[in-house]
Amino acid sequence: MKRILIALVGIFCIAGLIVLGQDAQGKPDKPDKSSAQWIEFSGEDLEGGEWVYGCCPNAGPWPDYTMTLNFGSHNFSPGTYYGKLFINYFGAGRNQKYKVQFWWNYDLDLGIEIIGGVLDFDRKNKVLTVTFKDEECVHIKTGTPIKLVNFTLVRSPYQN
Repeated sequence: MKRILIALVGIFCIAGLIVLGQDAQGKPDKPDKSSAQWIEFSGEDLEGGEWVYGCCPNAGPWPDYTMTLNFGSHNFSPGTYYGKLFINYFGAGRNQKYKVQFWWNYDLDLGIEIIGGVLDFDRKNKVLTVTFKDEECVHIKTGTPIKLVNFTLVRSPYQN
């Protein structure tokens, strides 16, 4: 009986070391790594970059995201906001655009939407780059124009 107990304790110790070793490799800590994507905004008006999980089906969930807005409007100031992100293709065919929505308090009408951009999809590496140049940023609920914005969005999958 003591041998079985010692063997079980040994197995649990080895399993624990294996799990700790995998976490120390700097990979995302979510169990479903296939849904992990690096989403990065860079440029004059929007900034942010982090691993996102499960982004972005049309019906949600909308992942948490931290974004820096380098502009403001009548109801928000430039700054870094913690909110929800939605990004996806908009339209089809030759006129296909990209939609970016970010809101940090939807109930209080605090959010933005941008539709446009020039899409460049690297099929080999599965990396999407969308360049937004002088695209209209609007209030997410009312559609009221806020500002013409310039930034680049890069969306790339998790790779082992």
